[in-house]
Amino acid sequence: MAERMKPLICFRNIGALIQIRPGPPPRLAIRKGCALLVRDGRVEKVVADSKISTRDVSITVDLKGKAVIPGFVDCHTHLVYGGTRKDEMEQRLDGASYLEILQQGGGILSTVKATRRETEDALFESARRRMRRMMTLGTTAFEIKSGYGLDLKTEMKMLRVGRRLRESLNVPVILTYLGAHAIPKGETVDAYFQFVMDHLPEFLPLADGVDIFCERGVFSVDQMVGLFVRAKELGFRQLRAHVEELSHQGGAFQAARLGALSCDHLEYASAKEIRAMAKTGCTAVLMPGVTCFLGGEKLPPVGKMLEAGVNIALATDCNPGSCPSYNMQTVLNLALSLYRLPPDRALIAATHGAAKALGGEKDYGGLLPGQRADFAVLRTGDYRDLFYYFGDNFVAETWLAGKKIQPEKIPAAF
Repeated sequence: MAERMKPLICFRNIGALIQIRPGPPPRLAIRKGCALLVRDGRVEKVVADSKISTRDVSITVDLKGKAVIPGFVDCHTHLVYGGTRKDEMEQRLDGASYLEILQQGGGILSTVKATRRETEDALFESARRRMRRMMTLGTTAFEIKSGYGLDLKTEMKMLRVGRRLRESLNVPVILTYLGAHAIPKGETVDAYFQFVMDHLPEFLPLADGVDIFCERGVFSVDQMVGLFVRAKELGFRQLRAHVEELSHQGGAFQAARLGALSCDHLEYASAKEIRAMAKTGCTAVLMPGVTCFLGGEKLPPVGKMLEAGVNIALATDCNPGSCPSYNMQTVLNLALSLYRLPPDRALIAATHGAAKALGGEKDYGGLLPGQRADFAVLRTGDYRDLFYYFGDNFVAETWLAGKKIQPEKIPAAF
């Protein structure tokens, strides 16, 4: 009875309501002339405008013919960090590679140095500004990784910041321990990896899952397997991996075999990895913003992944080095031009597909009855304008659990 007494909010006069039917394969459901009914932060049902009973409705919001889409799910971010790496942008334009910069003490190690210097409160405030800006642009669920500490103190500090963000902004956030992100200056790969393994139990109260950068010159496939086996024994709920990004190592095959929720990047993924991911339900998280910003010419085999039935997700990879972008609308534009994804597939990948990468597809990402009422109201009645008029912001309003997000009066999220 108490549930029935909670206010019913009616969003009516919707130009086009976009929902994601899970499939397989997942597909868009476009409904016109309808109203979205929300109670206690969740979608109760969708009805025709003509069938609304004003007697039952507590609050009515007239959307004046605008389109409504599920909120974006950014399933791969490095949102908590200190400093910038603008000088490296110029180095790459002069011909330096990502790995060369890392081996010279730059790259991730540069951000590690800056992040170690920052206080927890300073990291929280800068990350909060980024997240608030991202929410204004339509993102309503996040994954946040550590990985810019490479020591016990800073890695824990980053994850505490992530937890504070989740609690203060009341937004779905999955926290990932990425201690195996790079090798600290003066350490060997084996010695530092043993440090990560030894201290892994201490991160169980702070993180939902673990991640690793499996790549030539960083961590091996065997080390990834060891980390994942240990993480599963300890009770971490989620496994994910940076794999096949700069070279083919075969990590995606082993990650999928061990039950990873996602394999991320995948520019060099082979048919063997793709088959394994399709068989196990492992999501391919793709980040076209990285390709664009780093000037890479190698693209992940998106067409082969779709043919095999692999779940595709899109994410920003928001970080200060390889993709300092916080806008999922930009990611959609790049997925269209670089991956040749049609608008419906790209939108599915940025919502339902990304929610599945976080294990949250039953709770958000589709705007279906019973799910969280997390959605974006567009400035137009046609969701395809997100892709057609690239470079603009087409999100007029963001609603999180049935409550409108009020943008902060800040110029940007630097």
